[in-house]
Order: sequence, then structure tokens, then C-alpha cells
Amino acid sequence: MEHEPSENQPEASDSRTASEQSTADGPSPYVPAGKSVAELTIKAVGMGLALNVVMLTANMYLGMRSGMTISASIPAAVISMGLFYGLRQVGIGGSILENNIVQTMTSAGEALAAGVIFTIAGVTFLDQPINIVNTAVVAILGGLLGVLFMIPMRRYLIVDKHEELPYPEGTACADVLEAGSRGDEGVKLISVGFLAGFVYMWLANGMAAFRTTIQTAFSAGETDGFAIGGDFTPALIGVGYIIGPRIAGYVFGGGLISWMMLIPLLITGGFVPESAADAALMTQANEVWDEYIRYVGAGAMIVGGFYAVVSMRGTIADALGTAAAEIRDSGSDATADRKRTQRDLPMKVVVGGAILIALALVAVPQVQVGLLGGFIAVIAAFLFVAVSAYLVGVVGSSSNPVSGMAVATILIAALALRSTGVTDPVVVLVTASVVAIAAAVAGDTSQDLKTGYLLGATPRKQQLAQVIGIAVSALFAGWVLSFFDQAYGIGGNTIPAPQAGMMALISEGVLTGTAQWGMILIGAVFAFVLILMDVPVLPFAVGIYLPITLATPIFLGGLLRAGIDRYVARRDDEDGTLAEHATSRGRIVAAGLITGEAIMGIVIGALYITGTGNADGAPFPLGLDAGTQSILGVVAVVALVGLFTATVLWNAPETEATDQ
Repeated sequence: MEHEPSENQPEASDSRTASEQSTADGPSPYVPAGKSVAELTIKAVGMGLALNVVMLTANMYLGMRSGMTISASIPAAVISMGLFYGLRQVGIGGSILENNIVQTMTSAGEALAAGVIFTIAGVTFLDQPINIVNTAVVAILGGLLGVLFMIPMRRYLIVDKHEELPYPEGTACADVLEAGSRGDEGVKLISVGFLAGFVYMWLANGMAAFRTTIQTAFSAGETDGFAIGGDFTPALIGVGYIIGPRIAGYVFGGGLISWMMLIPLLITGGFVPESAADAALMTQANEVWDEYIRYVGAGAMIVGGFYAVVSMRGTIADALGTAAAEIRDSGSDATADRKRTQRDLPMKVVVGGAILIALALVAVPQVQVGLLGGFIAVIAAFLFVAVSAYLVGVVGSSSNPVSGMAVATILIAALALRSTGVTDPVVVLVTASVVAIAAAVAGDTSQDLKTGYLLGATPRKQQLAQVIGIAVSALFAGWVLSFFDQAYGIGGNTIPAPQAGMMALISEGVLTGTAQWGMILIGAVFAFVLILMDVPVLPFAVGIYLPITLATPIFLGGLLRAGIDRYVARRDDEDGTLAEHATSRGRIVAAGLITGEAIMGIVIGALYITGTGNADGAPFPLGLDAGTQSILGVVAVVALVGLFTATVLWNAPETEATDQ
């Protein structure tokens, strides 16, 4: 659909996107600063909240299943454009800045989900139930810290560092919102992906028509315990496509080191838990991974988290200087006369809100991390908000190492709290939860503010939209987490929640003195070597910690992205039009796959809870034998990859490139 100039829709001066139009002072926004355009309207808020809950649920499922979450900004922008397009047909219209508010509120739910599932979900590994009220309180406090702490950093990171920090999702989202003619196509693409993921998982888990998991363990000479396999589901393949072959390769490389090197060496050396000593090789491999390898991954993540903080020290200092200047100028005429596109929430609100949240962390009964825990949470949250906001500007939100920041916080909090006599690991988890949620939300907030900066949105209205989105997400987070725990059991085969398990493992191990410090040291040294080689630590660490069955399909998705990119490159012209088209289409379809699988996970989970089927069997099985299910599983994966490829490349724009 094309943007028609109206009272709510300014006419662009040329055909370039917001990220391309610029002046000597920075990019020229799509909506001029002097023009008043509808933004934070009732229909935008209502639409944003509805999509917020959907993306919250989808990302909580995805994150506990694969150990990764994805940015919801672009899918939300595409869906909102389609909805506004439908409203326009009945005479209700909507401006581009209303679209921006919708995607801002929607992605707030996705960001908060990441922090919750990586930390709060860990209480289930400590034999504690999910407390819905407690989860909501911790989530809203952490989420608000993320929004508030990002406000004084906006001018420095988003405006002053515009050329240095591209914020890939934020910039892409601005381009997508401007390219309104692609809105109708985008809705079709995400619908294809959604239906494919939905039907695929219904056939697999609802009717047991085929198996998604194929794995094996074997010996090589006198060395036992090699294990390889994959759980080839739409969501995991979609994640691999979105993060791309490079990051997917790092994750898979970490998995190979764990399952094809470390585990065989430990099993051959006799490091096998008694419960698996006489069991099959696959059982032994899983037991060794659970008993030892997860600590190696934790050690690597700890070093990766601290390295991120050290490498960000200059940015943190600059952000503090910017914040101090904002406070000094808060009552001046210069502040009052700022352009619409430069108005943030007042610094008094930021400082006062942070103080109130710090007090709540100590005083609210549902939290009560104590004075020391509250102090650690607030200081660590500020530091990691800066780290997160900067890192996503370079690598994007989907690669934001929130879990590494949470691990670093857990180690600091556990050691500090242990010295004061604290023995409850849940207290450590709650402290880390505040930090993880704040860091995740800050990364998402910075992407959204970048989009708004390019489009000419009012920062204050975006920040209010984020606060509303965080509040609603927090209210639903505990319910959704509890639902998945009842349906599948957090930590089980369907939703292993690897990060949450690791957080609980480290918290309990440090407090009780049972942590595998030798394995943690091995992981730390390994991470240090990767840093010396200039290799990203955290993707490797995630791969070490994940079961190989999750790393493999993610790598397949990355290979699919590489294959499509290479095919497109051979046909593309010099300006990369076809490559850009295919990349955008692929991300939208992949987002649809993830959402479709997540929603089907809710459907099947609801059937389990109501007594139809059980977690070990499909609700409506076809009765096929295991061999047939495995063969059909391979056919299903090939069909899914074929459908994905055809959808991405179908109706691609022709180029004028010719052989010279």
C-alpha cells in the first residue's frame, strides 16, 4: 500500500528512505519536526497491546525452547501496517507514527519475555512454583528500569552516534514503515510462515505424523560418547535464518565442541554419573552434559559478560556525562524550546522513578532482595543497560547477550550475598532477573527510539508507549510462564529453558559451595582464548550450553540464509535491490514460522492441561510406527525448507544486470 498524503501523513520530499535522507546535522526525518502528526492514539495503543501479548507469548515459548529470542519490531510493523490498511478501507486511517507506536508497544512484550524466561523461570529448577504475582512485580520493576535508564542515553547513542551505531532492526523497521507499498505483501508473507509453522507442529505434536527430533550417539575406536542430532522445528530453523550463518555457525561450533569433543573425552575418561554408568551412550552423553558441560558454558558466559562491560567503559562514562548535562539543563529555556523530535520524558521523572524502584526492590514483599541485593540490582542494571543499548546498535537485538549479563550479575550477587549469610538461591535469581529484564528492555527500547528518530517521532510519546507496553507485558508474563510450566514442565524436553537452568545452577552452586569451579574455569579460559582470537564469545558459549539438538537446526537455518543469499547474489544488480528484497522477505517469513509454532505450542499445551493427550504423546495420534515417523520427519523438513525458499524467492523483482 502506498502512503497517501493527508493531514496525518506528510508527503516525502523524495523516494529515499529515512536512513538515506540526511542533512549536515544528521538524517532528515520522514515527518518534519515542525509538523504535528497523530502518534499515541487510542487505536494505536489498543492494537499495540493486543500484538504485545501475542509476541510476549511467542517469544517466551521460543526462548525456553531454543535459548534465543528474536526482535518483534519488524513483524509488528508489518502486521500493524496491514491492520491500518484494513482500517483505511472503511475510512479510519492511520499515520506512519501511529504504526511506529504499535511496533514500539509490541516489541516491549518481546523484550520483557527474554529477561523473564532467562532468569525468573529458573525457580522451577530449584523446585519452586511459578508465582504469578511475584513474576509480575519483578518484571515491571526491571522493565521500567530499562526504559528509564535508556532515556538519558538516547541523545548520545541514538543521535550523536548515528553514523557509528546503525541499530539494524531499528533502521530496517523505519524503512519498512516507510515502504508502505510493501505492507500488504508483508502481511501475506508472515501469514504463509505462520500457517506453515502452525500446521507443521500440529502434524508433528498434535497427530504424531512424523518426528521432529533425530539424534544418535556412537563410538569411534576406543572413544565413546560422540553425539549428534537435531530437533528440526520451524521456530529453530527460523531463528537460524534470522541470525544468519555467521552467528548460527558460532552457536553450532560451540555445540560441536561440547558434544563431539568434551563429552566424549569425559566419558572415555570415566567421568560418567552413576545413574548413567550402565546406560546407552545417548543417556550417558546427556548426563555428562547436565553434570559438567553446562558449567563450562557458564564459565564462558561469565567471562563474556565481564568483557562486554569492560569494553563498554567509555560509552558508560559518556552516557553518564550526557545524563548529568540533561539534569543541569532540565529547567532551562533551551529545554523548554526543544523541537518535538528532541523531547524526552523529564530527567526528574527518570531519577525519581529509579529511586522509587530501588526502594521497592527492598520493601515490596513480592521482591525483598534486601538492601545489598537492591543496590547490586540497580547499579548492575544501569551498567548493563548501557552495554545492551550499545551492543544492539552494532549486532542487533536478536544477538543481544542478555544471558551473559545475567550470569555476570548472578556471580557478583551470589558471592556478595553469600558473604552476608544469604543461602536462598531464589534471592540471587530475583536480583539477576531485574538486571536481565532491564538489559533486554533497554536493547529493544534503543532500537525503537532509532526507528522513531529516523521517522521523526516524539521520543516522549514513544517512551510512554514503552512504559504502557511493559506494564501490560508484566501482568501477563507470570500467567504465560505458569501456563507453559503446567503444560510441558519447564526444563523438560519440549521447553528445556537452558538459560534459566544455568542461572539456577550457578546461583545454587555458588551459595552452597557445590559449583563445579573446575569446569567453570575451563569455560572461562576457553572464552579468554576466543577473545584473543577476536571471536564472539557469547554465541559460542550458548552453543556449548545448549543441547546439540537445538544448535543443529539453528545452523540449518543459517545455512538456508547463506544459500538464498548466494543464489540471489548471482542474479543481483550492482545496487543490491534483489538481495535487500530477499533478506526482508526471509525475515518476515521466518518470524511467521516462529509465531506459528509458538501458537500451536499453546494449543497443544492447553489440550494437555485439559487432559487430552499428555506431554509424552500426541493428543490425536495416527498410530504410525517409529520408522515411518522418522522417514516422514525428513520429508517434512525438506518440504518446509522448500516452501520457505520458494516463498522468499517467489515474485522477486527482476534486475537489469547482464553479463559483460
